[in-house]
Amino acid sequence: MNKRQVKERLSEFAGICQHAENDEISLLEAALFVEDVFGIALSDNEICKKNLGTHNAIEKFIVKKLQL
Repeated sequence: MNKRQVKERLSEFAGICQHAENDEISLLEAALFVEDVFGIALSDNEICKKNLGTHNAIEKFIVKKLQL
C-alpha cells in the first residue's frame, strides 16, 4: 500500500462514517476502521484524538505506522 492508496481508503471512510456525538464512539469507529482496512493493531494508548481525532491525524498516523 502506498500513500495515495491510504488517502483513497480514508476518503471512503469519510464518506460512510457516521458522525457520533460522543467522541469516544468516534474514536472507536476510527480505530476499528484502521485495524480492519490497514491491518494495524492499535494499543489502548494509540486510540486517542491525537492519532484518530481528525482525517489528517488518521492519515499521518497510518502513514507512520505503515512506514510509507
